[in-house]
Amino acid sequence: MTDVVFLSAAAKPISLAAAKEHLRVTSSDEDALIDTLIRAAAGHVESFCRRALVKQTRKLVLDCFPAVIEPQRSPLRSVSSIQYLDTAGDLQTLDASRYRVDNYSCPGRITPAYGDSWPSTYPVMNAVIVTYVAGHLLPVIADASADTLSCAGHGYANGDPTRIQTIGGTLPTGLTAETDYYVVEKTADTVKLSATSGGAAIDITAAGTVPNAIGDLAPEIVAALKMIMAHLWMNREENADFQLHEMPFNAQQLLAPFRVTRF
Repeated sequence: MTDVVFLSAAAKPISLAAAKEHLRVTSSDEDALIDTLIRAAAGHVESFCRRALVKQTRKLVLDCFPAVIEPQRSPLRSVSSIQYLDTAGDLQTLDASRYRVDNYSCPGRITPAYGDSWPSTYPVMNAVIVTYVAGHLLPVIADASADTLSCAGHGYANGDPTRIQTIGGTLPTGLTAETDYYVVEKTADTVKLSATSGGAAIDITAAGTVPNAIGDLAPEIVAALKMIMAHLWMNREENADFQLHEMPFNAQQLLAPFRVTRF
């Protein structure tokens, strides 16, 4: 079984400005290094917790269909496609009506539709390819003329709660960070936000600047990410006298409750 990133959002889970504030850095001389450390720390957190912090399109490659397909990164947002080699060795795409997606559980689950079963596959390696979208934060682009936020494969349903936050840009005018909103008038690739469940969409009067994201990261995950980034910042070389290659203990303790385990 292999689960790899096929396409990852360019946005980071925290902004460069937030990282520099944590490091107490005021100059721009090492912005490129700090940006690299943010990405390195995020990758470490994702591997440890088996979570995707920012939207990723991933491919899960299997030798055959298991009873339940469990993508390796949470939260599962949507399934783009399930492809397989049929008994003749030809590549087929399974119709979406033939499987069900559980994106409430962690890890997410994909099972055959009620009364259906997985098709037989050609007896070779990598006979099944599941392409899916995962991520806590989903980068969005606002359209003030339509009051929409664009994000392909978002996986939201009308009435779902969410938040919007900046991860380096400025928020669309009309929306506020750290505020609970509800999805309304969703399409496959866009959502509108309301202050109440089922209420009127909020009027976006200016689009703001990217990157912004909908979704939420637990403060424990954000704090741990910053700790790991600061650890890498302070310890830029391997040191044989100390266990500097290990995750800081406080960060590990913060992340432990969010580590996704198998069913």
